[in-house]
Order: sequence, then structure tokens, then C-alpha cells
Amino acid sequence: MPLQDHKTGTALWLSALALLVALTAYASLGAFSRYIADDYCEAVRVTSVSPIQAVVDRYSDGSFRSANRYSNILFVGFSEMLGRNSIPITMVAMVVLWVVGLTWLVHETRILAGMAWTRLADVFFGGTLAFMSFVQAPNLFQTVYWRSSMMTHFAPLIFGSLTLAFLARQARRPAQETSSVLTYGVICFACFVLAGFSEPPAATLVVFFALLLLAIRLWNKSPLQNRRFALVGSAFAGSLGGLIVLILSPAVANVTREKSPDLVAVLFNSFIYALQFMRDSFVSLPLPLFLSFLTSLLLIRLLKQSGDAILPDARRLPLWMIVAPLVVWLLIAAGFSPSVFGQGFPVERMRFLARALLIATLMLEGVWLGLILPEFKINRTIGVWAPLLLFVAISTAYPLRAAFALFQNTLPEYRERAELWDLRDAYIHRRIAEGETDLFIPGFGGAHGVKELDSNPAHWINVCAANFYRVSSIQSFSTKDLLEALSE
Repeated sequence: MPLQDHKTGTALWLSALALLVALTAYASLGAFSRYIADDYCEAVRVTSVSPIQAVVDRYSDGSFRSANRYSNILFVGFSEMLGRNSIPITMVAMVVLWVVGLTWLVHETRILAGMAWTRLADVFFGGTLAFMSFVQAPNLFQTVYWRSSMMTHFAPLIFGSLTLAFLARQARRPAQETSSVLTYGVICFACFVLAGFSEPPAATLVVFFALLLLAIRLWNKSPLQNRRFALVGSAFAGSLGGLIVLILSPAVANVTREKSPDLVAVLFNSFIYALQFMRDSFVSLPLPLFLSFLTSLLLIRLLKQSGDAILPDARRLPLWMIVAPLVVWLLIAAGFSPSVFGQGFPVERMRFLARALLIATLMLEGVWLGLILPEFKINRTIGVWAPLLLFVAISTAYPLRAAFALFQNTLPEYRERAELWDLRDAYIHRRIAEGETDLFIPGFGGAHGVKELDSNPAHWINVCAANFYRVSSIQSFSTKDLLEALSE
């Protein structure tokens, strides 16, 4: 093995281990997730009837704005089948699936693009995108660790990465191998399910696949053009079908009657808000965004120097680097448009998809710039060691620093809250066992903008919690010694 190849491999192993520590910390936070707010309502809905029937009932009801989302409530039903610890199990599994899906997507995409390098580099790129998405999440708790919101805003990204990886795998198969009707059907159905999680990913998928169809027809002149067009066409059909189902729902009809939005203004504001979001991201998070770009650039430089990688022709890359920001602006605007239609500027948890797209684009820009830049010929030693040491320093120190902060600050907060919830849950069950049906329980505050049980038994969260525990009513009261009160 060449010396440079050995050094690059060692650097990749170190960075992968650092990412593993950080991502393990994020996964461990999920073990302390518990029911809160909408979780009670959704649990009651999917356990009182079958998950499929729950989807039909909620969609037909249409009495609230998100009732048209058919996939998130379906997957809540599947989650509830895991039993008493369904929420922590689901949260941990989703973080793991996010990393696996992104790594697989990177692997399939770079083979499709004609690039060859060690699979450890796939792990690095996939793990870095997952890690940076968590670090820069507008509201991490609401997006990832609150099941009701997670099934709407995080789950579609997870299953989307898996679906896109499968699509890329089918697109790169040899010309002599034909794709079956079942393959097209699976892709179409998977994208239909993806669109049903919520309107932002549905709109984003429709625009993304439309652009991809256009690109294949205009620039892909390989013998695989027709197959790839058909594969992406199946994905587009499923996404568009899902978006139409969302749009034609009673819930959207109610919003339209109430607000009568101007569609031209909606589109205009979507692009303006997307531009504002991108600008604000660079202003508020300059370091992690820059590091997302820089680590990708450095790794490509190292892979080029090692001579153990097959990289594409760089002649078209400058054009791609110019087009990519415009494409991501269009995709973010598409994702923002449903929020603009229904309420205005997207709330924090709805911006997670946009932030992930922005990070992915910056990483791509780093890869492309690394392919374009010439070798550093003034001093060969500096040209080899400088990017290597800088890559190792950044790709290990930043994840380990984030992991330390999580273990030091965030994890104790999540653990304490979970312990309080478990004590309160046991307290409630003791009162129920004693025959009480109108419960007066010690309360504690909400978490990261998500409300807890209220002192008013008629509050909608209390009503859902009462149905969840199968009692007549629940109301909370404040107490100075919460632990003592919950131990009674």
C-alpha cells in the first residue's frame, strides 16, 4: 500500500470513529424521548382502531390542518405496535436509519456518477451529512425527539434517503439487465408514501424529480437513458400522486375557504423566504456550514493524492457549481411553499429539510472544488501533509466536541425529563389502581417549545392524555418538591 494511501486510510478511520461517537450521542438522546402533547392524541387514534382505519378516519375528518397527512399517522401506528417503550425504540432506530440511509445513498450515487473510492469515504460523507444536520437543526428536539413532529419532518428524510439510494442502484444497473414492473411499482409506491408524510417533502420531491427528468432527457445520452427516465418517471408519478391526495383533502379545502390565498403571492414569498433562510443560515451558522464544505474538499484532495480513487472528468464541474445553488434555492422554495400557503414563514421544525439540503449542497460544492483544484506543486511535502493534518483535526475535533457537549449538557437534561415522566406515569397508574378517574397530578414544564399537561382539564392535551390513560380527566398542579409529590 502506498504511503499516502495509508495516511489517507488512517485519517478516514479516525474521522469515522469521531463521527461514530457523535452520532451515538445523538442516538442515545432518543432513548429518553417520552409522550408529550400530540403524541397522546395520535396514540389514542391509532390504538382505538387499526392504523389503516386511523389514516382513513383522520383524512376524512379534515377538521385540522394536518389531517391530510396519511403516512405520518400510519407510521405512528406501526411505532405503537412496539409496545410500552415504543417511543424511545423508534427514536433511536430513526437516527440509526438516517445514518445508514445517507451512507447507502452516497455509495450508490458515487458509483452512478462513475467514481470509485474506499467505502470508508462513503461512511464519512453519509455520517458527516447526518451529523451536520443534527448540529444545525433549527429545533433538534421538535424535529427528531418528539415523535409527532418527527414522523412529519424527520421520517420523510430517512425513508427518502433509502428510496433515493434504491433508485440510484436501479439506475446504475448494466444495460443488458432490465428492470421489472415490480421495481417501477415499488419506487412509485415508496414515493407516494413519502409524499404522505407532509406537504413540504411532497412538494420538494415533485420539483426534484421533475428537474431530474428534464436533465436525463437533455443531457443523458447513454444507452440507459430510457430506463433511467422511466425509473425517475415512476418516482415522479408517485410523488405527484401523493401531493394531489394531500391537496384534494378536506383539511386543505377548509384552509382554502378560510384564507383564500393568492397563489402568485405564495410562490413569490416562497422564493423570498427561501433566500432569507439561506442568508440567515450563513449568518447564524457560518462555522458548521463552512466545515461541511471544507472537510469534503479536503477529503477529495486526499483521495486524489492517494491515487486509489477513480474520479470523474472535471470539465463540467464549474457549471454544476454555478447551477447547484440555484437548484437548492428552488428546492427549498418548493418545500417552503406549503407553509407559506397555510401559515407564513415555516416554523423551526419545518426548516430541517431545507437545512439538510443546504448542507448537502455545500458538501457537493466542496467535492467538486476538490476535483477542480490542481495539485500543489510548489512544495510537495506541504501539499501532502497540510490537507491531511487539517482534515484530521477538523473531522475528529468537531464531532468529538459536539459529543462532549451532548453528554455534558443535553443528555442529562433529556434523562432528567424522562425520569420525571416515568415517575409521573407510575404515579398516574397508582391512582388509577386505587380507583380514581379524575386525576389531579403534579406537573412540570414543557420542553423546547412543546407544551406539557395543563392545569385546565379541558385543554386538548389533557383531554388526549385522559383518553390515553383511560380516565375521565387529568389536570396538573404546580409543586415546589416535584420528586416528593410524585413519590407519594
